[in-house]
Amino acid sequence: MICFSSEAFSGGSDMAEPAGNKPQLPPSERGQRRHRPLAAARGHGVPALLPFFTPSFPPSLFPSFLPSFLHCLLPSSLPGGMFIPCDRGGGSAAPDFKGFTLLMPAVSVGNVGQLAIDLVISTLDMPKVGYFYTDCLVPMVGNNPYATAEENSTELSINAEVYSLPSKKLVVLQIRSPFIKNKYRPFCETLLSWVKSSNCARVVLLSSSHAYQRDDEQLLGTPLRYLLTPDLEKAVGGRMQELNWKEMEKVAAYPGVSDTDKVLHIPGGGITKLLFTESCSKGIQMAVLLKFCSEGDNIPDAFVLVNYLNEWLQLIKTESNNSTDASSQWKIPSSWRLLFGSGLPPALF
Repeated sequence: MICFSSEAFSGGSDMAEPAGNKPQLPPSERGQRRHRPLAAARGHGVPALLPFFTPSFPPSLFPSFLPSFLHCLLPSSLPGGMFIPCDRGGGSAAPDFKGFTLLMPAVSVGNVGQLAIDLVISTLDMPKVGYFYTDCLVPMVGNNPYATAEENSTELSINAEVYSLPSKKLVVLQIRSPFIKNKYRPFCETLLSWVKSSNCARVVLLSSSHAYQRDDEQLLGTPLRYLLTPDLEKAVGGRMQELNWKEMEKVAAYPGVSDTDKVLHIPGGGITKLLFTESCSKGIQMAVLLKFCSEGDNIPDAFVLVNYLNEWLQLIKTESNNSTDASSQWKIPSSWRLLFGSGLPPALF
């Protein structure tokens, strides 16, 4: 996975200074390339790399849509943020999402929502229909995470992409990089504006929260919770009761002080609380499905969360209520082979 820093496109602080005013490096460091490491998803730092686009790489790595692809990456090219349809040879008209359910993750503890979205896209074999341009996420680019053959393995993927399956009235936004500091609110405003303009029927947000910050009531029973905006509560609230789901509890604003007003608290949930409250105020139908978990190997958490989602939306047919059998029906993406890096070299043994 290769990440681009914003300095790589805007010139950065080094390029902004006149040559005569540049501070001189110590003799031991002169002539060395300086990189600014970025924290990519799951915390692996990699250099901010522009030499990726050099003649030393085979031409097969650069598909025909690369010029328009780079145009989408440039922060100065488009205002705010918006949906950019893919050009698949048949024109670039935006697909119609009217009445669709938008499924997306929060960048939250353990990346559980993002992993669950990976399972949905891979299992349903959802085609990519576009990109969600935004300057609120750390820019990045990498190979196709859902590659099934050598022919499509070199297709490039970026930080926010949109997949669609009209037969199920489903559109999925996958987010693959962390948020830039102080960009939560602009992203939520841009996203909800797109939801309204595209006439999506509802939004389902997959998220997670720190298990160690649960209160006494949340320690009991299932680690899964849900939230519904008032507009969606009217439509599907009865269905949640039929499923015997447990709503996310509100907790005391100040721990240990029981007589204060209770508030919604989702530690480690990223944009979850902000996006939910904004949806409530704007009259957008949104559901939040989340799991309490801890950082580590969060693949099992992703399976639990996606099975929880499937109980409601019935994205795939399950032959039994056994969670193990249900999990085996989800297709693991090829990119998960390197989720924790490559294997140990045989030379070590």
